[in-house]
Amino acid sequence: MYPSVAAKWRSFNEPLEGLVHFMYQDVTGLITIGMGNLIDPIGYAVILPFKKRTKPGVANPGTFASRAEIEAEWRLIKSKPELAQKRWQACDRLCTLELDDSSIDSLIRRKLSEHEALLKRQQSFSKFDSWPADAQMGLLSMAWAMGPGFTKGWPKFSRACAALDFDDAASNCRMSEIGNSGVIPRNNANQKLFKNAAAVLAGAADGFYSPALLYYPAIITKPIAIEG
Repeated sequence: MYPSVAAKWRSFNEPLEGLVHFMYQDVTGLITIGMGNLIDPIGYAVILPFKKRTKPGVANPGTFASRAEIEAEWRLIKSKPELAQKRWQACDRLCTLELDDSSIDSLIRRKLSEHEALLKRQQSFSKFDSWPADAQMGLLSMAWAMGPGFTKGWPKFSRACAALDFDDAASNCRMSEIGNSGVIPRNNANQKLFKNAAAVLAGAADGFYSPALLYYPAIITKPIAIEG
């Protein structure tokens, strides 16, 4: 991906996904942290540099937690299936450990890189490296929400991307909003990103736009051809 995408990923995705520094259950009951980063099974959690939180009742705040302490907290959160439907805030009072910002950033960058690699192995996205930055951000956004294998059920979207028809991709990128109104802001953002990408392709040959630049959140339009 272009550096412009990597640099803006967290600021783009955090308002859409949220960011939590302590363990919580996602809606399926899997232990999660950060920006939707799974740490389930427990082996994914114990290798992380958890620290003790600064909150009443926690001794030695800011010091690193032991493996036993990480395991105990993971098992505590996992043992309460009712937390899956109560969102991450319900775990706040239970958690005494957290990851600092730099550790969260490392998790985010690793997951983003993994998604990019898996997406580029798919024929429809094999030209990903040369896509406009806005299209790269749009595809990565969809993969973050649904997993990088989501495209098996998205034939129209996949065909549009393979043909570099980002107008058509914009028309076919919306995830179902039925019973899931929280996805609406991401859908709106993704649609704008792919429309921007179509404008970039239309203007790149004349140097009007640069594929390497991320234009979102600005909305750009295709250059108007001047006859003469």
